[in-house]
Amino acid sequence: MKQDSIIATSEKVGFVFPVYSWALPKIVSDFIEKIDLSNAKYIFAVTTMGGFSKQYVSPVLIKLLKPKNKELDAAYNIRIFSNNIWGSKRMNPVPSKEKGDKRIKNGELKIEKIAKIIRNNQKGKVRESSIYPMKNSYYSFIKEVNTMDEKYYTDENCNGCGICQQICPVDNIKLVNEKPEWQHRCQMCTACLHYCPQIAIQWGEYTLGRARYNHPKIKMKEILAQNPKIKQFLGEY
Repeated sequence: MKQDSIIATSEKVGFVFPVYSWALPKIVSDFIEKIDLSNAKYIFAVTTMGGFSKQYVSPVLIKLLKPKNKELDAAYNIRIFSNNIWGSKRMNPVPSKEKGDKRIKNGELKIEKIAKIIRNNQKGKVRESSIYPMKNSYYSFIKEVNTMDEKYYTDENCNGCGICQQICPVDNIKLVNEKPEWQHRCQMCTACLHYCPQIAIQWGEYTLGRARYNHPKIKMKEILAQNPKIKQFLGEY
C-alpha cells in the first residue's frame, strides 16, 4: 500500500479477504482501486465471513473492477465466525470449541473444492445486483473506519507489553508511557483487541465482559514473526 503503483503480472489474480461490515475492508477496497490489472485474464475472490454477507461482496467488487474494464469471474464465501464482538451479542457470539472446530473443518473441505475450480479457470456464479439492505451501512463504515479507533482504550490490566503495537497490520498503534495510543488510520480488524494477552483492550462498553476469539490454527507468534522488530516476544507467546 505504500507503493506508488502496483502491477499484477499474473494472468490469474485472486483477492482473498475477510468480510467487514457486509462487504470489503477499506484497505482491500483501496488496494483494488490502486492495482493495475491489465495482464489479468481470470479474476476471482474468496472471502471468509461470520454471517450473511455472501450476497453483498460481489456487487462491490464488480463496481471496483468496472473502471479497469475487468470482470469478476468467480466469487466464493467460506463461513467461519465473526470476531466482531463490538457488535450484537446475539448476532456475534463467540463459538464453543466443538462448533468452531466443525465449521473450520467444513471450511477446509470447501477450500479444496474452490481451489480445483480456480485451477481450471472455471467461471463461478457471481451475484451482480448492487441493491442490498446494508449498502448505506457499508459505505458509512468505509467513510468512518479510520477514526473508529477513538473508542479503543486499555483498562487496568494493561502491562505495557506492546503486543498490540506489533500485531497491528497498519502501524496504527504507538506506545506512549507503555500504553497504546491509536493513530486514526484503523481498519477495525480488531487484532489488537483479540490478541491482547491481558484482555486489557476495550472498545467502548461493547466489549466489556465479552470473550475474545482467535482462529485456533493461527498462533500469535506466526503473525508477529512477520515483524523483524519483535523477536524478543516469540519465545514467550
